[in-house]
Amino acid sequence: MTANKAVADGRLVPTAEQVETYTRRQTELIQRFLKGVLDTDGVLEGLQRLMEMSRGFINCDIQPEIPSWADPERPIVQHIQCGMVDPGRLAAVSVFGDREEFFYSEEFLIRAQKLAGSMNACALDFYARAENWKYLPADAEVIVFPNTVFRHPGGNSGVRHLCRVGLEWRRGCSLLSGRFGRVCRVAAIRRS
Repeated sequence: MTANKAVADGRLVPTAEQVETYTRRQTELIQRFLKGVLDTDGVLEGLQRLMEMSRGFINCDIQPEIPSWADPERPIVQHIQCGMVDPGRLAAVSVFGDREEFFYSEEFLIRAQKLAGSMNACALDFYARAENWKYLPADAEVIVFPNTVFRHPGGNSGVRHLCRVGLEWRRGCSLLSGRFGRVCRVAAIRRS
């Protein structure tokens, strides 16, 4: 194979031969995927990892993983795209004032989505993997990803969160028919 050609801004662009090889492999992958030869979840996870590693960023402009508990026909109520996110810039931000102990879900969601750089469930999908827990703040117990709202089959809606349980982080859902306590923080991009 021939070497990549560099362009003025420092990015590398593929050669014609590399584009041809990529296109051929992509076509083969699609054919195998559609025939059911490949593990569907494995392919989707592999593609997500490939997109994230390509520049070291999380792509928050794609559709997130759909949780098994979500309504099968209309799983997403709202999904606010967040662009490409540097995983090392995660902050867990409180939306509570000094004397505020809890909010009903509507107020919490309004405040959380107004935060500059608040994140969606695409970021949760990244941070939920054990190899990425290193990016999660040590002082947070519950981190809510407010920019994706999922629908439950019964009609309720909820947002995903990560909850610290001992040394592990587990995925969860906070229903939007309840309350959010002071322990809940919002996943947002830390400003430099």
